Amino acid sequence: MKLLLISSVVPANTISGNLILYRHLRAVKDMDVLVVSDGPVPGFPHKVLRHRIHSRILKRLTRSPLRRWALDCQEFCNPVKEDAVDMICRNYAPDLIMTVAHSELWKLAAKAACARKLPLVSLFHDWWPDFVDAHEWLKPRLDEQFRALHQSSTSSLCICPGMLASLGKHPNAQILYPMPYRQPICNNDEVDFDPNHRELKIIYLGNLGDYGHMLQQGLDVTKNHPRIRLEVRGSNPRWPSVFKQEMQIRGLWHDFAPREQLDQWVSSADALLVAMSFDPCVQRRMETSFPSKLVDYIQMCKPIVIWGPEYCSAIRWARPMRSALCVTSSHPNDLVSALQNLDRRERQRLGASAREAAMTDFNADRIQSQFLTALRAAAARRPV
Repeated sequence: MKLLLISSVVPANTISGNLILYRHLRAVKDMDVLVVSDGPVPGFPHKVLRHRIHSRILKRLTRSPLRRWALDCQEFCNPVKEDAVDMICRNYAPDLIMTVAHSELWKLAAKAACARKLPLVSLFHDWWPDFVDAHEWLKPRLDEQFRALHQSSTSSLCICPGMLASLGKHPNAQILYPMPYRQPICNNDEVDFDPNHRELKIIYLGNLGDYGHMLQQGLDVTKNHPRIRLEVRGSNPRWPSVFKQEMQIRGLWHDFAPREQLDQWVSSADALLVAMSFDPCVQRRMETSFPSKLVDYIQMCKPIVIWGPEYCSAIRWARPMRSALCVTSSHPNDLVSALQNLDRRERQRLGASAREAAMTDFNADRIQSQFLTALRAAAARRPV
């Protein structure tokens, strides 16, 4: 089977949607994959599309006082020539087209699939219109286009139930959680925890841009705590320089490190923290995205602590089976109180819950099998 991926999000061992795609496609053995994007894709056969003159002009204008107007135009102008994609389709003769509904090229993928009567598989990882800094009066139109891609797709793969609910019903839509990067490590022995003699070490790894303020508050209230130690790792937090220096000296903030060092650091934790924003301005983003770090954390079979609003996707996943310690108050002191009550018995239960999730909801083999089955089923439903 020949798969043509037309997408601004490409498989790469980096972050977010790129990493999810990389994990899926690097493991594909029984199909050819060709990636079409507007930049190089190391490690995969690919074609690079050259941006049109008007697209290059608009990109320059996004760095000027006309930024928002340029972003408005970008959302309704194809950045590359459609005939270039048509020629690639003719030469490659794919069995189906896939796209990630993010950034600029997903609309081109939808047009190419329609024009050549090919099945279209769309991956919905984030609510793209909420990432566009266009004028507010354009947002309903962008939402409409986003939902139209969902409806026109042969198969729609949604990152979480909240995404599917927001997109609407579809006969061939399903939930496809993020792909973990390895099989679970479930041979770690439960370490005895005596709160009178030992710190409880909680770690957070990842985005310190969107969640930097939350983590700063958490660090501030725990930095002198006698029994709770919160450590975070991530690049370039927007914290006051004095606070950054203090956290570095205390060993509570670390920059990114090689994989082996990261694994060793994560293994040293007693519990793993997932943060999701309480800011009402990003409520839909919290409802429709799913933190890939949660899926990776689960593979360690350690207790998970989710600090986020009741409506966020991670809390909604954890609530039914009590699969994580859920802290739904934005006040950092409430996080501390919850951690203080995390005794040894509850830690053991949460560790067992993580182990169960690693074998079921977030099992790498199961998720990959679901992904490949969806592709094959879509290819079998080729439009006439």
